[in-house]
Amino acid sequence: MILPLTYTGALVCLAFSMLFLGSWPNFLRLAGKWRYELFFWDFSLGILLTALLAAFTLGSLNSNELTYRDNLLIASWHNIGYGLSAGLVVNLANLLLLGALSVAPISVVYPVGLGVAAVIGMAWTLFPAQGGVLLPLAGAVALLAAVTVTAFAYSIYEQTNREPQKRLTPDPGSQRFKATAPPSPAKGITLSVLGGIALGMAAPLLATCRSGEDGLAAYSAALQMAIAIAVSALVFSPFYMALPVQGAPVQLRAYFIGSRKQHLCGLLAGGLWMCGLLANFASGGTLANVQAGAVATRAFTGGALVLGTVWGLVAWREFRGSTSQVRILLTAMLLLLVAGAAMLVLAVNTAA
Repeated sequence: MILPLTYTGALVCLAFSMLFLGSWPNFLRLAGKWRYELFFWDFSLGILLTALLAAFTLGSLNSNELTYRDNLLIASWHNIGYGLSAGLVVNLANLLLLGALSVAPISVVYPVGLGVAAVIGMAWTLFPAQGGVLLPLAGAVALLAAVTVTAFAYSIYEQTNREPQKRLTPDPGSQRFKATAPPSPAKGITLSVLGGIALGMAAPLLATCRSGEDGLAAYSAALQMAIAIAVSALVFSPFYMALPVQGAPVQLRAYFIGSRKQHLCGLLAGGLWMCGLLANFASGGTLANVQAGAVATRAFTGGALVLGTVWGLVAWREFRGSTSQVRILLTAMLLLLVAGAAMLVLAVNTAA
């Protein structure tokens, strides 16, 4: 399998991982008036296709070394099970975060959802380790403060910039429009928190499935996760289509009336998400002397959180027309995100 051969190569992989994982939600915005329940089908398919393509190309080249097939032969059933379980939990997190993105801005979902996930992941990995708890605790407090400030700013913005009147939304599968009330800010925030909790709970499963001499390598772990994501999408679908976050229930036949652009956006979003995961796995799946290390990995992971937030604020101008109070709160949120991520990076370095 193809893995970075130098420390610089591992850092480049992490940089690509940050770019991909921080940018994939843009495709949901580019899809236009396309229900996230339908977008999710293409998103899951894009994840599976990208993982398969990577496994049969990058994961199978350089056959003199270990390939992904060889790795699956020596991997324990327990680690394979952990990989599948991680995919199941991550898919639930993605579903909740997509639901949040359908009713809330990216610049709210990312700091809230990924901020909560970072705090939970830190609790699993740093507190049990040797060393002080001051830095991880301070980082967690900063990230939770950023989550609180984001929720507060979003609530104020919604109250002052959105008319509390019903609006017309398209009813999938027909040309009719149905009057629906604008989504409450609490709905997007709640879904973001739940998605962040699920994403944070996946961290120990991912770490376990790749640990030990019989653990899953980069391409094998990604493939197991992709299979679990594709299968669990079939299980989750009756629930999230019958009980939508916003609007009327969605019929499966509505998926087949989507435009090429809408389906392509879902596939590209899933492909970009999986490329980000693969790049992250590859940076730590090579020889120990060229791995990027826990500090750089944590730093670039925090960078994805900040990048996604900046995409929403700058590229999509999700808080345009906001008051000075909201702008001050958003500035404070960005500073708290950077400070929290920096303290978690320092905590990893101290624990190491």
